[in-house]
Amino acid sequence: MEKKIIKELIGHSGCEIKLIKDNDNFFVRKDGHITRNVERMMCLFEQGYRVPTIYDSSNSYIEMEYIQGFDIVEYLQTRSVNKLAHFINNTMTAFSGNGVMKDYSDVYDKKLDWVNEVKDLPFKKNEFVDRLPKMLPQSTYHGDFTLENLIYDGDEFIMIDPVTIEYDSYVFDLAKLRQDLECKWFLRNKNVKLDVKLQNLQEMIFDRHYLTNNDYLLILMLLRVYLHTEEHDSNRKFILKEIHRLWK
Repeated sequence: MEKKIIKELIGHSGCEIKLIKDNDNFFVRKDGHITRNVERMMCLFEQGYRVPTIYDSSNSYIEMEYIQGFDIVEYLQTRSVNKLAHFINNTMTAFSGNGVMKDYSDVYDKKLDWVNEVKDLPFKKNEFVDRLPKMLPQSTYHGDFTLENLIYDGDEFIMIDPVTIEYDSYVFDLAKLRQDLECKWFLRNKNVKLDVKLQNLQEMIFDRHYLTNNDYLLILMLLRVYLHTEEHDSNRKFILKEIHRLWK
């Protein structure tokens, strides 16, 4: 039997993502610039973290395990936040265990050159970089640790779509998570109210990891998303509104 495309999945990185059936087996195929995804997924897998199993990969595609389960919106609508908070706290504690202090000044300088070209931002590059923490622990990390990149299979949480980036610290992972918990990015196209549960999650996570509860790091993560938006689209308006709200 030939492989059959069941549906195309939603992604935000510019890659094509498809759910494919091969006889009675399902797998996900991602086409595009995926080298950094494969590298980070293999790194996490080798360290014992639960990520999808890789079946095949090259410089332009990856075929991997299809995780059947609940996305985090579905999970939060029907379940307590406790298990999710426990998973996130344990994961971040494990990530931070091998941390070595690193100066991220050069990374900021390199990655934020474009900021001065954007008229809609409430700051210039140097003004923003001055407010970012420079010395942070370089550690194990996911690279795009959002609620959209977690799946609950009924027993455990699985991390999907990790990526190797220069923001290589669990601190940036937690800042990225605030993009969903604080700004509610993952709910932007959904008519769902989860304010109380998201507030509870924030308290349960950031009371424990209080040093990462930094609005300028959150703005940094929002700027990463800004680069993948188009002029005048709703996602860009969302990002700019949150950046203006957070900037002090």
